[in-house]
Amino acid sequence: AYAVHLQKNEVGVPVPVAYNEIWAGRRLLDSFFLSDYLHDVSDFNSEMAFLFREDPDMEKFLDLLRLVATEVRRMHDSGFVHQDLGGQNILLQRSGSSWGRPMFIDLNRGRILPEVSLRQRARDLAKLDIPWRLRQIFFHIYFGDREIPEEFSTAERLHRLRITLHNESRKYRHPIRHLVHSRRYIVPSTTLPKPRDMWLWDDRSLQPAVILGRSERLRLRDPLDSLRIIGSQFLRLPSIVRGYRAVMDGVYRQKVAMRDRAGLCVEAGSGDLPLMLEQLEGLGGIPILVRCYAHRGEQGLRECADAVDKLAQLGHEVSLGIVQSRRSVVAPGEWTAFLEQVFASFHNRVRFIEVGHAINRVKWGVWSFSEAAALFESVAGLRARYPAVKVLGPGVIDFEFHYFQPLLSRMRGCFDGISSHLYVDRRGAPESPQGPFSLLEKCAMGRAIAGVFGIPGFYVTETNWPLKETKDYSPVQGHYSYAGQKESHVAVDEATYAAYMVRYLLVSICSGCCERVWWWNLASRGFGLVDDRDGWRKRPAWHALAFFHKMLGQAVFERHEEREGASWFYFDRCTVVYAQSPCEVAVPGDSVQCFGIDGDRRAPDRPGRIQVSGDPLYLVTEPEVVEAAANCAAIR
Repeated sequence: AYAVHLQKNEVGVPVPVAYNEIWAGRRLLDSFFLSDYLHDVSDFNSEMAFLFREDPDMEKFLDLLRLVATEVRRMHDSGFVHQDLGGQNILLQRSGSSWGRPMFIDLNRGRILPEVSLRQRARDLAKLDIPWRLRQIFFHIYFGDREIPEEFSTAERLHRLRITLHNESRKYRHPIRHLVHSRRYIVPSTTLPKPRDMWLWDDRSLQPAVILGRSERLRLRDPLDSLRIIGSQFLRLPSIVRGYRAVMDGVYRQKVAMRDRAGLCVEAGSGDLPLMLEQLEGLGGIPILVRCYAHRGEQGLRECADAVDKLAQLGHEVSLGIVQSRRSVVAPGEWTAFLEQVFASFHNRVRFIEVGHAINRVKWGVWSFSEAAALFESVAGLRARYPAVKVLGPGVIDFEFHYFQPLLSRMRGCFDGISSHLYVDRRGAPESPQGPFSLLEKCAMGRAIAGVFGIPGFYVTETNWPLKETKDYSPVQGHYSYAGQKESHVAVDEATYAAYMVRYLLVSICSGCCERVWWWNLASRGFGLVDDRDGWRKRPAWHALAFFHKMLGQAVFERHEEREGASWFYFDRCTVVYAQSPCEVAVPGDSVQCFGIDGDRRAPDRPGRIQVSGDPLYLVTEPEVVEAAANCAAIR
């Protein structure tokens, strides 16, 4: 009757044949209808659990959500409500790495209606057990990749709350049954992992996907961590304040050799290694940091080894950044073995190895200080066994340096330098303050914390700005976007990105606060120097970094000053100047040649004066340097 109803409503090809449950002392599947469907068949919940546990690929998860959401919408549009639409009642037939169209079962509560309202749709969908962020994506897909109607959202939340309360009260309504189930220690592999253990990798934004909502993330964190932060701040704050003041007193006061200070991160497992190496031709000798992912296992290690060897042959100094997953925490034996293999294989092939990645963000798999400390249990021993390689960590992201103290107190002897993923994109320009802290003060604070713990230096191993109009590839939007979705306010255009990058490098390195900066990354649609989805198009930032590396890669920074509304950085071979607000400044000398951020020659606006804006300008006096700058510009 259901299938006939679909055909009468002319909805196109009907949803695959559904069947009513037949009771004869136990559930039976009607073999007449399902004889061609039973091979490799499972339900929606089991397929989600499989992806979480065995194949944590966000792209595949989105394909699964789109397949089911589209068919549920087709069912509702035909005038049918299921009224028991849990994931166990949606069957899917696996075909390799994809699925056949869903079949809905257990229809004994279903109703055929002239029209299914938003409230009825919300009630039907409220039983689906999908994690919060993925559930929102499911609803967006259901509504044609558009905004979710407010009436639907309100009704769905109310019905889901009712279902949650009903489920939570079951232990009081059926205490004996609850006791029996609670004593079963075996967790079926077909059930969804616990919320903390849900982890998916998104290849578009090159980061884990956000799965849980903010309130759920806060609830699942260890409440004692806040006390640990407060206690560590109380003990260390006076020393850090003294160290910070000392560092700030010395910023821009020392000469800084720029050699190998500014580097670049690359992806080894993209499958485009030859193209990646081709993009590095204009960046000869720039230090490279290769990401090495624990969740990619042996294949990932082979890809890293291939990339490291080829990069070294091209004359690049290579380092390695080890990125953990949630499995690194829940399976510590595998993680330890992975670290052993990495250090044994790469200790004489790379300069630095960073252990730990964004460990203050739960989407990267770490939920507490105790879990973070467990990741570093073997690092001190490995550092002692392989002294040729310098170890960096713990990889705290953003300006959340209060995480350093409780972490470093537990990790004595692990590191040769503190590493940070110091993003400032939410504040706009590098010079924009967050309270009293701009990029300069943040780097000074990082160096002061390193000094308090007796660690030689402060390193930035990842930073960038998200780019406008990159949608699901943007690191701040990530993995899914719907029609009409507002773009993040922190995204910038390509020209601004290039200017911010050069200014970031100048401030962090020339101040003497930061030993090195590795820019993330070479090729990415959402934030790279090269757009790898547009014929590997070199963006303005690629040309800006190439010119920066050519002009300043072997230079020595001498002094800095603020005058005429502009920031002046003096090197032994040129002067770099920029201004946050456009202004006109005097050109120091009659024979100065001016080059733009990408190496294009610039003529003075009028004799002895030049207009300065947020794009840094290179002022050169020596003829041989002028010739080198012109040759570099010719690369374009």
